[in-house]
Amino acid sequence: MKKDLKKMLEEKLQQNNQRHTLASQSVEFSEGREYDLVQTDKIYPNPYQPRRSFPQEDIDKLANSISEIGLLEPILIRKNEEGNYQIAAGERRWRAHKQLNKPTIEAIVTNISDSDMAIFALAENVNREDLSDYEIGLSLRQIENAFPSKKKLAESLGLNREDMYKYFAYYDLPEFILTDLNNNPRLLSRSAASDIKRLLNQHKDSKFINTCLIEAWSLLLAEELEQTKIAGYITRKLKGLDENKPDCHIQKSHNLIRDGKKVGSLSWTGKHLTVRLNTDVINDEKEEKLREFIKELIDVELAEM
Repeated sequence: MKKDLKKMLEEKLQQNNQRHTLASQSVEFSEGREYDLVQTDKIYPNPYQPRRSFPQEDIDKLANSISEIGLLEPILIRKNEEGNYQIAAGERRWRAHKQLNKPTIEAIVTNISDSDMAIFALAENVNREDLSDYEIGLSLRQIENAFPSKKKLAESLGLNREDMYKYFAYYDLPEFILTDLNNNPRLLSRSAASDIKRLLNQHKDSKFINTCLIEAWSLLLAEELEQTKIAGYITRKLKGLDENKPDCHIQKSHNLIRDGKKVGSLSWTGKHLTVRLNTDVINDEKEEKLREFIKELIDVELAEM
């Protein structure tokens, strides 16, 4: 189904590109569109932009290309009430122009609805084949109110409603999962998200469901559990539980953050504290210091007992 969505959006983007070509031949053309040179500092990103980040390497390559041969295709923008502009398609090109300190950029100024703004943003990103399910889900949530119903939204995107609701499943997941997805959108597919949502609904009265999910998620982050097996892992855990001897015993968990990125976690159980660190943030010297610190900490605690 994601391929069907990609095909539909590619066709919409191709139609848009054809209009760009016509625009380069005429200053004004149909449907209120006009070609213009617009100041880059008066242009702002699409408010429905689904992408969480733009790789600097991609912007650098595009900036080099523009510097050498110029802009091959104008960006598509609309004017807002403040007299500034919002990007419908072409944010990478605009970012590259800003990086090159170019004062203006070639643009097609058009009258376009919020729903079309959202579809253009989604089309441009899906066309690159590297947009995650979570980012598509963010975009669908943003554009939901631009359509009279979810049925109309699904029809506009060429999605069946069942698959569309899988994208919406992310918003029923706990905050700690969404926080990690904002940093790494590819951690969880829409199908896996839908399975987790279903389990949470089925076991909403269980006192162990949240702790089981925390444990499963910690294993996923440690690359010890595949995302497609999270729901099965939790189901098996819940089946083996009794109130006197729970298997799921993680009481709380905290992420370790450095420079805005998660590098590990701390998890508390009834009897243990587990520290997980990414191997790329610790070397032999740091490992030895950590060992000495823990030993010193334990010796102090024993001396005080």
